[in-house]
Amino acid sequence: MKTRECIEKLRTAKWIRIMALAIVAFIVFSYLHSRGISPVWAAVAIVCFKGFFRFLLKIACLLVAAAILFCILSYLVF
Repeated sequence: MKTRECIEKLRTAKWIRIMALAIVAFIVFSYLHSRGISPVWAAVAIVCFKGFFRFLLKIACLLVAAAILFCILSYLVF
């Protein structure tokens, strides 16, 4: 019972989520910086154009789903 309580505390701990978000943000911004995009301008673009990034995410999800479906169908046909 004690182990389960510890896991629940870790799962709901706010500081773990903040640390995970910081690590992901660091990775994304360092990738963008290596490609020549300033992290400040990337953050400004994300904040100002939320709808555009949601649209890009939907398009990416659609393309991945289509690729998976194509792979499944081509495996079944050939």
